[in-house]
Amino acid sequence: MLRIYGTYIKKIFRTKSVVFWGLAFPLILGTLFFAAFSSIYGKQSSKTMRVVVVGENAETHPFVAVLEKLTYENGSKMVDVSFATEEEAKGMLDREASRDKVEKAIVGISDDDKKETKSVIGIIRLDSETDVTLTISENDMYQSILSGIVSAYRTKADLMADSAKRGPEAAAKAQESVSKDMEYIVNQGMAGENKDPYVPYFYNLIAMMCMLGSTTILDMIVSLQPNCSNTGLRVGASGFSKLKYEVGVVLATLTFQLMCTGVALFYLLGILRIRFGGETMMIILTAGLGALLGNALGYFVAHIGRFTYGVKNTILMLITMLGGAISGLYAVQLKAAVEEAAPIVNRINPMSVITDAFYSLNIFGVGDRFYRSIITLLALSAGLFLLGAVLSRRNQYESL
Repeated sequence: MLRIYGTYIKKIFRTKSVVFWGLAFPLILGTLFFAAFSSIYGKQSSKTMRVVVVGENAETHPFVAVLEKLTYENGSKMVDVSFATEEEAKGMLDREASRDKVEKAIVGISDDDKKETKSVIGIIRLDSETDVTLTISENDMYQSILSGIVSAYRTKADLMADSAKRGPEAAAKAQESVSKDMEYIVNQGMAGENKDPYVPYFYNLIAMMCMLGSTTILDMIVSLQPNCSNTGLRVGASGFSKLKYEVGVVLATLTFQLMCTGVALFYLLGILRIRFGGETMMIILTAGLGALLGNALGYFVAHIGRFTYGVKNTILMLITMLGGAISGLYAVQLKAAVEEAAPIVNRINPMSVITDAFYSLNIFGVGDRFYRSIITLLALSAGLFLLGAVLSRRNQYESL
């Protein structure tokens, strides 16, 4: 088995196309992502959020006072508050949502124009000191931050109400405490260790890299099948255990993929300084398990029926490309749409599982959700390897 392992390690590294697609292409794509996204977040990360407040005596409501005190880490104002009736506020939100769609369709709109068209992103209704509700036009980073602010206030509203009964001084201290709590939520915990909304593209890049590794093992395993190559005829006619032979090949391709993943992580984290969010060792663990899942997928597809290599490779590419689209490689918002419409798809899509592990690590840290993602990666890998092994044993050839 060790001899087979060594032979296929050499074969993989001598195949220029495998090295390019497995290592060079992800590095090139990562560089392009970095060039495209690195300056965007810096310009948007301290945008003032414009909200419309509705309700009787809204101007004197404690929540409005808290909103007006909120600032970003760089000192810029976080929320711009205006007041309107229910009908006026709804009309403003609808108009701004429509205008945003038009602006996204216009190519070349200048930064100055964007500053002038500062959108209303939400309506806050104040029915009482403790009853605060939020309506938003769409779900993006700023709406998520605003939702967190409202949620934080509602959890502290009872404290403020009790403090108000004890006098103005106690009420002022409670309000200051609530304001600090919400600043912490926005600046530290609301969007995880890295609040950059473009970092999921790099999660998907690593996931895609893991899935591209599946093509390497597909190529190697199919070449061992008697109906696909002369090498397969010789292996089939020999007395050597086919399972042991395949284990050696799997270990070789997995080693190559782990090396490629390690180089990519070093480049992204160490050279480009991309902050994935979370502990570095957990990031490496997640990427390694992603590579394992990619190899398991390629191994499984390689044993589906007695199709030619071209057919099996097409099947694998469809799974990879469609899975990449669903996981948000081409548009991050698509994953959220799939999660809402058919969550089971994200649970079985290999790329979605890998990206969700990274996302959980960034947003929630090492906890229950991250562990669930890791267990899912291990379970899918074990299941695909097991199914591939069963199919391998069932493929018998009457003559060689």
